[in-house]
Amino acid sequence: MITSAQESVDVNLSSPNATIYTHLYFLQADSYEPAKAAKVIPPSASKNPEKSALMLKQLLDGKGLLVDFNTISKDPNYKDTITNTNLHKYVLFPVKMPSISVEKIGDSWYYSTETLRNLEQLYNDVFPWYVLKIEALIPSVGHHKIIGVEVWKLIGLLILLGLSYVLHVISKRLIYVILRKIHNGIVKHSGDEIAQVLKKLAHPISLLIALAFVEKLFPSLLFDLGINTWVLLGLEIAATVFWIYVFLKLVRVVMYMYAEFTAKTHGKLDNQLVPILNNFLTGIVLFVGVLNMLTLFGIDARTVIAGASIGGLAVALASQDTVKNLIGTFMIFLDKPFHI
Repeated sequence: MITSAQESVDVNLSSPNATIYTHLYFLQADSYEPAKAAKVIPPSASKNPEKSALMLKQLLDGKGLLVDFNTISKDPNYKDTITNTNLHKYVLFPVKMPSISVEKIGDSWYYSTETLRNLEQLYNDVFPWYVLKIEALIPSVGHHKIIGVEVWKLIGLLILLGLSYVLHVISKRLIYVILRKIHNGIVKHSGDEIAQVLKKLAHPISLLIALAFVEKLFPSLLFDLGINTWVLLGLEIAATVFWIYVFLKLVRVVMYMYAEFTAKTHGKLDNQLVPILNNFLTGIVLFVGVLNMLTLFGIDARTVIAGASIGGLAVALASQDTVKNLIGTFMIFLDKPFHI
């Protein structure tokens, strides 16, 4: 959980960095002092501060959220720059878990009242009610370790993977039937090619459903932070790849349907628009997909977009004639001033 060391190991609530460090440091195995960790809970905000502090750490571990103290502000008077509320508030993970934050109360920083108000619901979403009951029923042999992991967790992982595969197979067939009916409702007659495309489209969609199922239940196996971080990151990367594949196949389906439509029109100019639209939509899907992939590795999407905008402007200025011809081509397609 802690990615950088600090010299002080005393309770320190002087800044967002110090408060979060105090919370996590005193809940480590070699420095376990829950009473000190509970100091990060505002006075009178919780009936059981130690339990709340422990739930917060388990919540971060379960979601695989690794805290990097090099990025957390050490400013005692830090003001929120995420929501532009100008409050003394720091959100730990604005994208993945915006509900967890610390705020300044008086001269000290504590976990916010919003976080504590939603803590029970957040915890139950990650660790359903049955998790602790199942763990309590596991016999002692189930807690023996193989390659550093308890036996019951390995068995649970195999069961989870088996259930996700069954879900994938069933959902794949259902999705194909639904896609086929939707397509037949729009285009009455189609060849074998579109059927093959729909099958390929149903496959990644069903995989996305299976991945979402695994991502939802994996924290219930109570693996440690390191395993959760890498497994959940891998699932997010796989989901992004599958989404790119889905939208690429969706573009192909839409272009196929549009090509069938243009084949029935009298004009021939709109037929030439099919490959142009296909390349344009494919480019957008790949750009958005790669951009989302970069955000998984902590790269700010705004920086990438700004760089792409500047690069696009430079290319446009350097190739004005080409841009003029491209715009003229689109105007011809839209106005249709010519025909054979």
